[in-house]
Amino acid sequence: MTNATTTTCDGTQFLVALQAAARWLEQHVGDVNALNVFPVPDGDTGTNMNLTLGAALKDVKPQASVGAICAIVQKQALRGARGNSGVILSQILRGFSEGIGNAVQLDAQLLALAFTRGAERAYKAVMKPTEGTMLTVIRVVGEHAQAAADDGASLEVVLQAAVDGARAAVADTPNLLKQLRDAGVVDAGGQGIAVILDGVLRCVQGQGVERPDAPVVTAAVAFQDIHSDDDFGYCTTFLLEGAEIPFEQVRAQIASMGSSVVVVGDDTTVKAHVHTLRPGDVLNYVIDFGALTHVEIANMDAQRAQLHATGAVAAVAGREPKEASMGSHVAEQARAAAVEQAPIGVVAIAPGPGWAEIFHSAQVGEVVTGGQTMNPSTAELAEAIERLPQQQVIVLPNNSNILLAAKQAQEIVDKQVTIIPTRTIPQGVAAILSLNYEFDLERNVKMMQRAIEKVRTIEITTAVRDATVDGTEVRTGQTIGLLDDKLIAAGDTCDRVVDKMLVAVGMDDYEVVTIYLGEGVGDEQGMVLAERIRASYPHLEQVEIQSGGQPFYDFILAIE
Repeated sequence: MTNATTTTCDGTQFLVALQAAARWLEQHVGDVNALNVFPVPDGDTGTNMNLTLGAALKDVKPQASVGAICAIVQKQALRGARGNSGVILSQILRGFSEGIGNAVQLDAQLLALAFTRGAERAYKAVMKPTEGTMLTVIRVVGEHAQAAADDGASLEVVLQAAVDGARAAVADTPNLLKQLRDAGVVDAGGQGIAVILDGVLRCVQGQGVERPDAPVVTAAVAFQDIHSDDDFGYCTTFLLEGAEIPFEQVRAQIASMGSSVVVVGDDTTVKAHVHTLRPGDVLNYVIDFGALTHVEIANMDAQRAQLHATGAVAAVAGREPKEASMGSHVAEQARAAAVEQAPIGVVAIAPGPGWAEIFHSAQVGEVVTGGQTMNPSTAELAEAIERLPQQQVIVLPNNSNILLAAKQAQEIVDKQVTIIPTRTIPQGVAAILSLNYEFDLERNVKMMQRAIEKVRTIEITTAVRDATVDGTEVRTGQTIGLLDDKLIAAGDTCDRVVDKMLVAVGMDDYEVVTIYLGEGVGDEQGMVLAERIRASYPHLEQVEIQSGGQPFYDFILAIE
């Protein structure tokens, strides 16, 4: 695969091309994430595709057979897939591998066949395939590659045809999906596919895969997952919001000021995590570029000393360790015994420490940290399922972008796994509270499905760019509200948006509102909102406030 007349490539050459594609995608993660239809700072398509492809290629050793390389890559992608885009990418790689079979050499016809098989697998992975997505892009890739191969083109020319097809298909996605057209973006997953193929082509043509403005590479993972026993100093996290933030410059500078650096975002919103001996220096640097919120500074030395002194270990992902007492220790032992003896095991995904504690208190056996921007992998979900002693397990994804990974995990474990399609965290809470161990799995599944139909979810966050979504015009910096994952309202004040959202729900039909406070939102803000809701809807039996700790969304309201 070195020039336009090349007819074949072997496994070693193919692996080099895949590694180049992964490097190219890694440098475009922010660009792909920015193509989020909703103008909220939680786009994670690029992150999920990057982590999935990285997992697929981890520790793969060169060997002569293309088929052998593909078999390893697709198997690792299956377990490492994150988010819907990552799962679909893993299925594309699976189909690609099936097309290659046991072939030692890759030629033009085989490449075209592999792309076609990849598209077929991807479409099968989605219950209701939607055109104008990455599905369309990979299908068009296969069609263009096959047409070129049928014309007798060389291997490189077929690859060029595939790349051309991807670019054209991505550009056409807004014509196929009104949501993309209204938002003024192309499909993020489709763009990810185009970037991957472009990386392969650049490698083949000897162009190199280092961007002139190459960013500092930092893994986009859940912050709590990057700590180790050797960490010291101050764990510093914050959200920076502004206009025309020099993102790459800021990220590079923060990277030079500490360790365990994670910086994600764009030119309007930057979320950062850094371990440093001088947190003030970091904050003083970034304050020149915008407004700081959600600032948290933790002394890791003190935390570790406390852990060693008490022997306490957080039993739930994302839950801060607490000093152990005899009463809490006994309660924890009782909870663990109850979980182990229950006839049905439960795995739930939680986006913050408050949510984790809620599921923990409801005797959920395994709580996996996850949510927007930190989707757990298929392997993480499968391992959580396998850790439970029960053979019958219920999974609560609690996020529409985790459903496919949950279904993929269901396929690779040797247990009876049922997925309750909870698309929001309040749905997950409603589902677990309806679980009754006196009933069998089938009856519990029915009760849980009925429970999630009775709860409405309102999410309140801040727009990071101008957009028009489902007829609602949004300006950067406005408060926006989503009802059951659909953007409903935008306004200059949180109160006005919440009012619009509650009207959209139809509050006369509901009795209870629970307000879950986001990361960095104080109790006082929650109490003010609660009083406002009580005053507007005096018929409500209850308005509660809970700590959720979820990132990006200041408030999540469960309406029941």
